[in-house]
Amino acid sequence: MERDRLTSEAWYQQMAHVVDGIGSSAFVEALFAALNHLAPSQALTVFLFPHEGLPSALFERDEEGPWMPEGNIKKYLEGFYLLCPFYRASLEGIEPGCYRLSDVAPDHFRRSEYYLSFYQHARLEDELNYIVPLGPKLTIAVAVASTARLTKVQVENLKCIAPWVLAVVRRHWGNLDVESPGRRFESAFGRQISAALTNFGSSLLTERECLIAQYMLRGHSIRSLAERLGISEDTVKTHRKHLYAKLDISKQSELFTLFIDSVAQAQEGLTKDPLESYLRRQ
Repeated sequence: MERDRLTSEAWYQQMAHVVDGIGSSAFVEALFAALNHLAPSQALTVFLFPHEGLPSALFERDEEGPWMPEGNIKKYLEGFYLLCPFYRASLEGIEPGCYRLSDVAPDHFRRSEYYLSFYQHARLEDELNYIVPLGPKLTIAVAVASTARLTKVQVENLKCIAPWVLAVVRRHWGNLDVESPGRRFESAFGRQISAALTNFGSSLLTERECLIAQYMLRGHSIRSLAERLGISEDTVKTHRKHLYAKLDISKQSELFTLFIDSVAQAQEGLTKDPLESYLRRQ
């Protein structure tokens, strides 16, 4: 039975392989084999999230199949990560541990263009991340994604072993240096790219409209926006109508496209508002 997997001899053998692999190239494969013993997954990735730099993939592997289309991780690292609930949670100082997508995502995330363009495009139905801070400026995220919705017991088992996963990940990657010379340019550039979300549309929109655009891009509903901003739902709708008119768009998918396209071009010459330089080129 699923619940017995944590006490089986096979599970203890998996744990031993992981510990033996610490400090070697065999570590990640052993860790993912152990996680797969508890819950089958198709897409497995380890992300490095500097709090003031560009994220990177320390390891990525997916089984052969229609999920994880070519370039999906590349697309994520080129700008989609700015809207990722796990990335946002790590930067906002969430407690170390294991989190399911539904634990950290906004209320309408599954209706968002980000979800449709990244998760649904890759045919991924469920995901958990082990969020492992390595210090005040650096976080490791071990992502376990599945094309099927995980069962309650599978999720409970994966969360149950979080202290052990955090410990072995820290032991394996604890010596990563966020201040290394190779990352100094990435840190400065990463701060600019991260500012792109905050500054998106600021040359055309009011401060409140910019904030609403940000939350819409992340997957918040009208109700969630109203609660966060302390205003009525009708006021949120009015702000949305005005920002759509100013950006010459009519729906959220067009807002998402504007954001992704402007950030992609901004990487070649970022201005305060990435949309400003983007629109000049059109």
